[in-house]
Amino acid sequence: MQKDSSSIESLPVKIKASKGSLLGFLFLCVGFVLLDQSTKLWSEKYFMVSTSATDIRNYYPSSQHVFTLGNSVNWLDFNTTYVRNTGAAWGFLGNLPENIRPYFFYILTIVAMIVILIFFFKTKADQIFSRLGIAFIFAGAAGNFIDRIWLHYVIDWIHVQWSVIGWQYDYPVFNVADCCVTTGVIILLIDAVREELLARKLKKKKEG
Repeated sequence: MQKDSSSIESLPVKIKASKGSLLGFLFLCVGFVLLDQSTKLWSEKYFMVSTSATDIRNYYPSSQHVFTLGNSVNWLDFNTTYVRNTGAAWGFLGNLPENIRPYFFYILTIVAMIVILIFFFKTKADQIFSRLGIAFIFAGAAGNFIDRIWLHYVIDWIHVQWSVIGWQYDYPVFNVADCCVTTGVIILLIDAVREELLARKLKKKKEG
């Protein structure tokens, strides 16, 4: 049985694309993890006043105003506020017993990262946006996982508040890793919508 010559010829191209996609994944992850960790170290150095040697929840942070955009009614306020997050997003499950909490989040994060990697390798090399979104999510998960391993808590420092037509909201403090996860999810959602629209367009074209 003879193999299709066109598929054989395209094989090196596919391998090259796959390697390039994997390298891009690694570079993006490493880059954002380094950015995340360096900004966390910076925030701890300049915005953590004092801490207990025995209780990670017992610390005294400081906050610094950076800038405000808008007017007296509609505004966006950006601050740096050092926070130790012992839980998940918005401190969820942060009050679990100390003999359970770290290991619970270790297992949860490891499982999540494995699932993310499986999802990445199941996508095709030409699915650039999908892989980009996955890379952002993995970088964010890795950045916060490093904190949990070494510190047993996650450092948050980006503090945003806003007012829209008089309605004010104080958003929970977050970090660069959280931004990566959010960006990745947004990219995946946009890509999913794009793929769906393309599929519908092709279907209509075939039917027409």
